[in-house]
Amino acid sequence: MHWKSVLRLGAAALMLSAFVPVERAAAQAPLPIRFIMDWAFEGAQAIWPLGETDGCYAHAGLAVRIDRSYGSADALTKVASGAYDVGVSDFSTMVGFDAQHPEKRLIAIFMVSDVAPMSIVTLKGNGITKPSDLKGKSIADGVTEASRVMFPVFAKANHIDPKSINWVTTSYALRQQLLVQHRADAVAGHMFTILTGLRALGVKDQDIVVLRYSQWGVNFYGNAIVTTPAWAAAHPAAAKAFVACAAQSIKSSRADPKGAIDALKKYNSLLDEKTELAALAFSNSIAIGTPWAMKHGLSDVTHARLEHTVTEATEALGVPTPPLADVWTDKYLPPRKDLMLAK
Repeated sequence: MHWKSVLRLGAAALMLSAFVPVERAAAQAPLPIRFIMDWAFEGAQAIWPLGETDGCYAHAGLAVRIDRSYGSADALTKVASGAYDVGVSDFSTMVGFDAQHPEKRLIAIFMVSDVAPMSIVTLKGNGITKPSDLKGKSIADGVTEASRVMFPVFAKANHIDPKSINWVTTSYALRQQLLVQHRADAVAGHMFTILTGLRALGVKDQDIVVLRYSQWGVNFYGNAIVTTPAWAAAHPAAAKAFVACAAQSIKSSRADPKGAIDALKKYNSLLDEKTELAALAFSNSIAIGTPWAMKHGLSDVTHARLEHTVTEATEALGVPTPPLADVWTDKYLPPRKDLMLAK
């Protein structure tokens, strides 16, 4: 075995022994968990298969089945229906979902991304350099994608009438093509996915304009691990173990990005390694490893920012604002020291 592989395996073993809880005796069968991601098997999602290949799930007594979704709203619907036990979704989208479906509400148990990568992306020459330039323009996106679901929040923060936007509903695979073909003035979505798609179509970075929601008045938390209160209450040790593996996988993907992409290949054998490495690095630096997270650790949620996210999202969507305890809990987090990121 190559010496780098030995080091990689050794590091994984040390991290496992350091903080992953073993909730089930070896003689017991692993607990099955049906898990759905927020999107496809791309670079930013590499942390989830990594928990499988490095043995974290198995060590914790979990048998995790990983599936893709077609956006946050899709993942939320499937977890709420009981088709999946645990999922990943944009947090503010989950808040809106809960307000509209109080009988099927979900709760976030781990904040994956400190900042939401929601964005509007366009090309130079389309006359869009700031949010107000979107008035009267066409934006392409799928109906369940977080940037479209949360666009009313972005519109409110930037004094845009949402009715002035002409939405072009399309599949996520065709979104970037519509922009390049000038069949839409802009596209909405997860900025890493859009940039990767545009680069694959030959668009140069210097010709791309990105309006990140977080830089234009929508400083919301990003993706979160979500589940039903009933599932978490019935499986508290499993919830803690899954969250611990998520934290470990984030840290491992930062230390060894290639190892994370190698884990992803089991689910996406046709991926372009260079492209997905860049997407993972972008996610780890822009959405996850923010200055706040680097100082305070993963999933360090403050009451003030949580309240801001929940209040602003629900007011802009015109839905009731739920109690904070109904949408977020930190009871399944590992010790803070295990959530700290290496500089």
